[in-house]
Amino acid sequence: MDPLPAFLAAVILVSLLVPKLGPFLSLVVSAMLYGLLVGMGFDTMGLISTGLGKIFSSLAVVVFSGAVLAEYLRKTGAIDRIVADLLMLSKRGLLVAGVAGYLISLPVMCSITAYMILEPVVSCLGRQTKGGSRRLLFMTAASSVVSFNLVYPSPVMVSLAGSLDVEASDLLALGVPVSLLLFIAVYVYMLRQPRELAETAQCLVPAISRSKAWFPLILPMGLILLGILLDGDWARFAGNPGVALLLGALVCLALVREKMHEMVHTATRRSGTVLLDLCGAGAFGYVVAQSGLGEEIFSLGQALPVLVLPFLVSSVLQLAQGSRVVTVVVAAQVLAGYPLDGLTLALLISAGAFMFSYISDPYFWLIKESTGASMREMVRGYTIPLSLMGLAAFGMAAIYSTLMI
Repeated sequence: MDPLPAFLAAVILVSLLVPKLGPFLSLVVSAMLYGLLVGMGFDTMGLISTGLGKIFSSLAVVVFSGAVLAEYLRKTGAIDRIVADLLMLSKRGLLVAGVAGYLISLPVMCSITAYMILEPVVSCLGRQTKGGSRRLLFMTAASSVVSFNLVYPSPVMVSLAGSLDVEASDLLALGVPVSLLLFIAVYVYMLRQPRELAETAQCLVPAISRSKAWFPLILPMGLILLGILLDGDWARFAGNPGVALLLGALVCLALVREKMHEMVHTATRRSGTVLLDLCGAGAFGYVVAQSGLGEEIFSLGQALPVLVLPFLVSSVLQLAQGSRVVTVVVAAQVLAGYPLDGLTLALLISAGAFMFSYISDPYFWLIKESTGASMREMVRGYTIPLSLMGLAAFGMAAIYSTLMI
């Protein structure tokens, strides 16, 4: 079978299997099916193993360290202190909720984890500031996706840097301003959303010092930034995302020695689930990339503007299975060698990962459950703003590509 219809069949299979089998098994089974359909035969399993290994080697330390940081924030109450400190800078609960989601998503290496940590705190913030908890939670969710999709060293950006051979400094220089513009846009959008009435309550009571709350987050992010800005072997070593985040995780464990074993156990369990899903994406993407699908897609896409095809491929993958990292990993491998500079291609793929976040997206159901929102409210507060941000990011990619010519 030709690669393109086999790919479409595999994507449909993923979308059908994910609700029942979860991402990892669905992606591995679909990769096996795809390899057999295109005639890879007995080599398919070897390619699956190679794809699994590539993702595990690049993201295992990063994801585990992020899970440790997330546990530290949750168990020590550091997240209460961080949100309370942000509230001192601005009394606008909606803005604080968004900034918290944007910031926490980076060190914990997962937008969903950031939301789970912040959900009780932001709900309290909504009551304390009369901002409406549901609206604030939508803002937190959207903002966490903004930084997760666009700001290095999130797993999305690390994956793109490796697959497209783009420098981390270039990704950071482009991703940060784009993400800030999208943050402003989603803030304006959320300002226009209805708020529910609620009695005010004083419930943010930080139980940890400011230094213990902030230092484990500032340390890895600062080291990564220094590694990008400074020359020298030591700077590059300390600024490696794996090294920097591991140091942050070790600081967290040192600060809570009595809870160290419990935190490591919980972080191992949670990061293991995330890594399996990411490795499944790596397996699927690698098998697809080795089949020659990219060349076939490129030839079919000649009738489209060169910027549209990467955005469409990424958008379709996001709609099919819902995970943003899976979308980016697979799209980057399929589109490797596409006739665009790496930065523009990275931004287009990231833009597509915002699109069509609906019933296939596990984040959609988490937010719906935690807010008690109806399907209509979820579409208005989550699906539409994310898709609008995806279209805006596509427009920025087009502008950037034009300026680079």
